[in-house]
Amino acid sequence: MDTSHLLSVSVTPVVLISACGLVTLALYNRLGTILARIRAFHQQKIELLKNLHEHEVVEQQMLLDMLDSQIVGITVKARVIQKGLYCLLAAIAAFLLCSLCVGVTELHEWVGLVALAMFFLGLSLFLVGLGWAMWELKLSLSPLEEESTYLKTLAALYRAKSHGGNRLKVAESA
Repeated sequence: MDTSHLLSVSVTPVVLISACGLVTLALYNRLGTILARIRAFHQQKIELLKNLHEHEVVEQQMLLDMLDSQIVGITVKARVIQKGLYCLLAAIAAFLLCSLCVGVTELHEWVGLVALAMFFLGLSLFLVGLGWAMWELKLSLSPLEEESTYLKTLAALYRAKSHGGNRLKVAESA
């Protein structure tokens, strides 16, 4: 195997390492955002619990339930991203080993089989990592939908109270 062929064969894993790196970077950024959101929910819950006596019990319990549900759901998303990152980082390691083995193939031809195995392992891990990323993407709208449902319920509760309060004032004035 000549040097030019060796270099051209070792370029393919390098391109895939770059692709894995880009997806990994995006997932790390997404994980950071999710962790910041979980911390914000925890802080909101702490403040709500500190001011327990200042709010109506029904509204406060609804908000606490929604926050608990949000924390659980977003933690699930963080774990999905974590699994995707594990796969992508392992894929990068497999592609690096593939490149290394391609170079060693010049000395021992049988190492080419190891290089091929590392390439397919890396490719498989890359695909699994992308699958985890797509799964997290599928889950991404569920917190927003839950917040919308909570706000609709809260708005209906306030409307019912305001209509009930108006009837009471009319009845008192009559």
